[in-house]
Amino acid sequence: MMNCPNCNAPIAPGVAFCPECGTRRPAGDGPIRVLQGRYELIRKLGQGGMGSVYLASDRRLSTVRWAVKEMSDALITSPLERHSAVEAFRHEAELLARLSHPNLPRVTDHFSEEGKNYLVMEFVPGHTLLDYMQRNGLPRPLDEALGWASQICDVLGYLHSQQPPIIFRDLKPANVMITPEGQLKLVDFGIARIFKQGQAKDTQAYGTMGYSAPEQYGRGQTDARSDIYSLGVLLHQLLTGHDPAATPFRLPPAGALNPAVPAHISAAIARATDNDPQQRFSSLAELRQALLPTSGFVQLQGQQQQAPAVWATLPVNPGPPSAAPGSQAYGAPGSQPYGAPGSQPYGVPARTTTGLATAAFWLGIVSAAWMALALAVVATGAIAGDPESLFTGFGALLAFPPLLAGPLAALLGVFALVSKETAATINGRRHAAVGVAAGTVALLLCCAVIAVIPSSSTTTGAESAALVSYWI
Repeated sequence: MMNCPNCNAPIAPGVAFCPECGTRRPAGDGPIRVLQGRYELIRKLGQGGMGSVYLASDRRLSTVRWAVKEMSDALITSPLERHSAVEAFRHEAELLARLSHPNLPRVTDHFSEEGKNYLVMEFVPGHTLLDYMQRNGLPRPLDEALGWASQICDVLGYLHSQQPPIIFRDLKPANVMITPEGQLKLVDFGIARIFKQGQAKDTQAYGTMGYSAPEQYGRGQTDARSDIYSLGVLLHQLLTGHDPAATPFRLPPAGALNPAVPAHISAAIARATDNDPQQRFSSLAELRQALLPTSGFVQLQGQQQQAPAVWATLPVNPGPPSAAPGSQAYGAPGSQPYGAPGSQPYGVPARTTTGLATAAFWLGIVSAAWMALALAVVATGAIAGDPESLFTGFGALLAFPPLLAGPLAALLGVFALVSKETAATINGRRHAAVGVAAGTVALLLCCAVIAVIPSSSTTTGAESAALVSYWI
């Protein structure tokens, strides 16, 4: 008997699908291999810069699944480089083992076996931020991007508060995981370093071109401001869709690429991504205050908030993963994320709606109410039994303006719904949707008015035709 690679439920021999979640049984009954006599590697989840990641079951804890990271040195020919890679892997393991934060993966074990090094972490289904961006497109709505920035500010602030400070140095979409609940987790600490006070520059250049600060390429020593630079670049990409690798160290103003980005957000990003570290924010607290200056962004230590609604686009039980780097999650489940956007995005002083959405909203509401009044007047004439009564004629004339305004409201609402400018506001899409719905209701009420007029006629067809003349 083997366990399901997706939900860990037992699958009896000869059964093709898991009885709990329906996942197809792997081709072989046995694991790929067993490590330490305990961790059964079930399948490969993905492959990244530090090696492969496997889904593993635990012979001691049958209901627990792990993400086991294996460092591969197959392509390393130099003994010195191989030694450096092993040391980097061990550094990552020891670094993560002593950290505890909701936005960091919790390491439970690390060891060497048969010349390879392994890192054991709690497994949570999810996708990288890069996968999410490719699936849902860019730019992202302002409240969503700022909610993610808040979570990253929290975890980077935690790293920078360590003694000595820990500098992540490789913040990019591929190294940020999103759980199905919307919680972010930083992964791949292979190039994280402990800041050494007084050192003039880094001994090695690490990072990803476009996302990493200039000082990471031999121009100086990295510190907290280097991570602030990377966060500014990431936020710029989320809000504009601009690929930072296309113009390293020369990002166009965010507001110029996306007019929906508020001026204070664009200015904060520009300062965070200044090539001169002295001109950047000195701390994440300063960046946080500049991005979202009102009290809605300020969070108490340990306060938990509702996760962003990204779960609607991320499957809880994803299908077979691709070989793309980081296609599956690392990290621990459980805690709610810090700084996730709720119904009101963190005190953003941006517009709550757009003129187009507002016009659709009020035009639709007034049209529907006006047409309802016309229907009531026409119905009064129908009850009186006189098709040529004053009520019938007045009601028909009363229905004419909303007959034109209703479709116009629905049309404006549709235009507003597909507008990127509306998507970046707080209530724009809601107002646009109400405009579409109210305009549609006005048209349905108009049909009711037309139906009521001939039903009130008890005379000849010529008299009924005369009533229709009220609409001409």
